Amino acid sequence: MRILISLLIALFLMASQASAQETKVPIKEIQPVAQRSLETFSQLVTKENYRQMGFESPEEVRSATLGAPIQDFMVRLDKLKKYEPGSRPDELLTATSQVIYPVLVKGQVRSSITLSKTKESWQAVSFGGFNFVKLVSSTLMESSKVTGLDYSSYFLVRVPSLNLFFLGFRSNNELMLVPLTDNPKMEFKAGASMKAEKVFSAILPDAKAHNGLPR
Repeated sequence: MRILISLLIALFLMASQASAQETKVPIKEIQPVAQRSLETFSQLVTKENYRQMGFESPEEVRSATLGAPIQDFMVRLDKLKKYEPGSRPDELLTATSQVIYPVLVKGQVRSSITLSKTKESWQAVSFGGFNFVKLVSSTLMESSKVTGLDYSSYFLVRVPSLNLFFLGFRSNNELMLVPLTDNPKMEFKAGASMKAEKVFSAILPDAKAHNGLPR
């Protein structure tokens, strides 16, 4: 009986990992699109808007390079309201078909490019957002030092209904979340890894009380 239970658990974990693999973005496929988008970005930056785009001078964008891509996932309010503590938190994640590329100058994050998949292909849908991508990148860098994981092991997790943002990664087949900002009410500390199950259990009361309107 114990052997049967162990086999069932192993098969369940394998199925979860396979599902996660299926949602992974084909980086080799989108890298050329990202590179072309960077060239487009360089044409959009002018003497009038370079600071708004995150650069320290108009010329910086000419030497800009792409950082490691970060895949975007979201947690839908309707799913979160149905979450039961103890169930697998991975099931709450929904891939958005968006990828954020940090834009670097001499290794320093300046801005970002967001790619999104349409019915036919990938294309750039957003340029800029430097404050957010700097927060994401700095949190990722510090967390990577602690976990020893490569940047490619991380992904973005958003809970739009509650205006919460995390970095996600997996440790021993368990989903972990890293808050991007402090949240005293939820006892979230920026940069401190938490089990996703604990995070979702903490925000569940607010989710259930949410009326579905934007905040």
